[in-house]
Amino acid sequence: MSTLKLSLVGFSLRLGLMLIVMINALFLARTLGPQRFGQYFLFLRVVSVLAVLADLGLSQSANAFFGRHKGWRGSIHRVILKFVPIFWLATTAIAGLTLWAFADVLLPNLSWSLIAMAFVVLPLSQYANLWNSMMLGMGRIWRVNLVQLVMCSLSLSLTVIFVVILSGGVMVAALIYLSVMFLQFLVMLTMAVRLSEDAVTDEPPAELSQTMLNFGLRGYPGSLFYLLWTRIPVFILNATHGAVAVGYFSIAQQMAEKIQLPVQAVQDVIYQKMSALPRNLATLAMNRYLRLTWWGMISIVLVAAFLAPWLVVPLLGTAYASVVGPMQILLAGIAFTGVSQLLDVYFVNQLHRPGLASILAWVSVAMGLTLAVLLIPSYSEKGAAWAVACTSILGSLVYAGIYLSVTGTRLQELVFIRKHDLSLVQNQLAGMLRR
Repeated sequence: MSTLKLSLVGFSLRLGLMLIVMINALFLARTLGPQRFGQYFLFLRVVSVLAVLADLGLSQSANAFFGRHKGWRGSIHRVILKFVPIFWLATTAIAGLTLWAFADVLLPNLSWSLIAMAFVVLPLSQYANLWNSMMLGMGRIWRVNLVQLVMCSLSLSLTVIFVVILSGGVMVAALIYLSVMFLQFLVMLTMAVRLSEDAVTDEPPAELSQTMLNFGLRGYPGSLFYLLWTRIPVFILNATHGAVAVGYFSIAQQMAEKIQLPVQAVQDVIYQKMSALPRNLATLAMNRYLRLTWWGMISIVLVAAFLAPWLVVPLLGTAYASVVGPMQILLAGIAFTGVSQLLDVYFVNQLHRPGLASILAWVSVAMGLTLAVLLIPSYSEKGAAWAVACTSILGSLVYAGIYLSVTGTRLQELVFIRKHDLSLVQNQLAGMLRR
């Protein structure tokens, strides 16, 4: 199946998923109000941060090894099942003690019940991230999106019943999240056991666990620091301006991030291709993905920024009118973020150099943290948006420059769309329409 067709399949499923997630967020935002929605968003952010802390780069290992070593998939899955509880307990011990000592400083507007709930959800979130990586490594794009589509539909239904109709609060919303994550874990585990079986003639090495852990640890700082760069502004905003400001910024960030949908659809498809293609063909393919994605995202971002003032208030109400400014600022960064996302796939899956991605992530975190500390206290959610957007733009430009140097690619090969690109897209679309 062509890259375009796979991307369109993934895009269609992700589009449905995005609509469901946004409807769910809109219901929660309107029902809970800015302050309580800000608390719920903080709970989700704590879960995501803990999940990356507990990952230790295992998601990157799962993706790369599942894509390259078909005969070892059963053994790889067993390694993952062994590591998840160990990493969960270690993270719970370290992060739990840290929050117990410094919760008033780190999470001043989040109740202890929600903090405890985050640790309960943690192993379910860990496995979900790893399962997604395994399926993407196998090229099972539709399976990843379909499971998420079903689970998010269930979450939306429960939200309408228990939060909107029965007027449940933040804790009810968190319990819904926990219940759906547990059911999703059971479904994912069952599917993974059936799909990942070792080939009889391909014995995995005895040191597979160590090899996967070493590979993951090389890319772990990159994943960790990328998350910190995108999440630190939320926690600084909470500490300096409270949960209401977090509520405004969270809505702006969620709406802006949904614009990345086409990039995520392409990224899902090329994981397997970047693992399997020879170096020269992988580079040519990546050049094409980058130039088409770049211009496509510029167009989408301009339209979204223009429509934002006419969409936010009718959807969320006048209480969220101040969301428009931060959203437009974040969109400027989204136009560049797609470049970094695609290059991550090339450097990790093709070059097997997760360490380089980590170094670049360190630079981004240092830049983002500095901007966040300087801008958020004075400019609240707009300051947070500027910190994230400027870091995205500068980080992507540096990443693209390193890619040009490593591959010997000329700048015009990433910037100017060629007739062959348009002909290829046209032919693939025509073939899909004929079928």
